Amino acid sequence: MVESFQTNNHTVYEFSRTGELPLHIDCDFGIPSQAKTVFDTTFQTHSKQTYQSVNLLINTAVLAPFGSLSLASNHQISTHLAVNIDSTILLIQAFLKAFENSPITKSLAYISSGAARRAIPGLAMYSASKAFFERLINTIAEEQKSASHPFKCMVINPGVMNTDMQNEIRSQSEENFPMVGMWNDLHKNGQLAAPKDIAAVCTELVTKSGVNGGHYVAQQLIPSNS
Repeated sequence: MVESFQTNNHTVYEFSRTGELPLHIDCDFGIPSQAKTVFDTTFQTHSKQTYQSVNLLINTAVLAPFGSLSLASNHQISTHLAVNIDSTILLIQAFLKAFENSPITKSLAYISSGAARRAIPGLAMYSASKAFFERLINTIAEEQKSASHPFKCMVINPGVMNTDMQNEIRSQSEENFPMVGMWNDLHKNGQLAAPKDIAAVCTELVTKSGVNGGHYVAQQLIPSNS
């Protein structure tokens, strides 16, 4: 995703623990109070700069806990909520607050999942956190219709693609993840999209064709010649 935006002449800043970009910003979403300070400082600094456009692409996701919620540890639950919910809300809030009065082109895109709109046994918290943000982004998009300097807000479901996240899913037992066989079949049958193709679609949606309030499945928008 980073490479795709860079290729399209965007300067990319990445909030994460493990990024290796020159413009990587060290940030642990697992500690919301510290993450908030990083978000606020970064966005307030950039809001004073002159840009033609600014885009926030949110790709935070912890899968665990797998299996029945009754078996999840307190640590797994608190970590999931900190990364997938608490810090992500603070990220969105800081972005909106810093740029809400700016007349430049602005977009807010949340990378969701098909799990947000269907029940997947063994992934209750992941499905719920993705659904949470789909509704949040939809509501913000509605609010932006009456804003003086609106953000373009959208939800992008990547589809199924060949990433380390898929490796983690396929490594689960059938007891913890009853649908693991389906994911193994998708991989075996070559039905997982290439990450670079998904990234190209996301870049196109965020910077050009996506509309406020839109919901997209990136895998379905990959050009047939990819």
